[in-house]
Amino acid sequence: MNVEVEVKIKIDNFEEIKEKVAGMGKLIKSIRQVDDYFVPSHRDFFSQKPDPTEWLRIRTNPDKTIFEYDLSINKKADGDQECAEEYETEISSPEDFRKILNFLDFKKVVTVDKQREYWMCGDIEVALDIIEGLGSFIEAEAKGDFKSLVEAKKACYDFLRNLGIEDVENRHIKKGYPVLILENK
Repeated sequence: MNVEVEVKIKIDNFEEIKEKVAGMGKLIKSIRQVDDYFVPSHRDFFSQKPDPTEWLRIRTNPDKTIFEYDLSINKKADGDQECAEEYETEISSPEDFRKILNFLDFKKVVTVDKQREYWMCGDIEVALDIIEGLGSFIEAEAKGDFKSLVEAKKACYDFLRNLGIEDVENRHIKKGYPVLILENK
């Protein structure tokens, strides 16, 4: 099982935050990602309230295309979750794979188009995102060997505070980009 612990914050001062991140870590890559989110005909993930606990997406990167399923673990009523279980595999023929999904009656619900920079800052992987139609965000994801999920989340919060981001716990966005885009329409 692959477990993910991350904290996402909307930011208005993208360049200032980027400069601080650059002083704390190393740029891994800067890419455009296009994520297409799908639902099967028999189960609409986006109808789950308060928001989805499952995601099914095709992520198109410049060098490869990935099919991914995410399942939130211990999601609370306020949208907070301990972590997510992730499974992914590379798609060798994205066009054929999309046709297969269509034949199986999977529907595309939303597309998230983003410019993303990946940075490594010790035990924290940082994603600086500019999302078409939403604005700028920072995601801090625990990548180190943490003793617990609580410790991993605390490390993400501490990292964001060290960047000068205030009130991190209350600004933590617990919804995914596709939900934010759908709500913004």
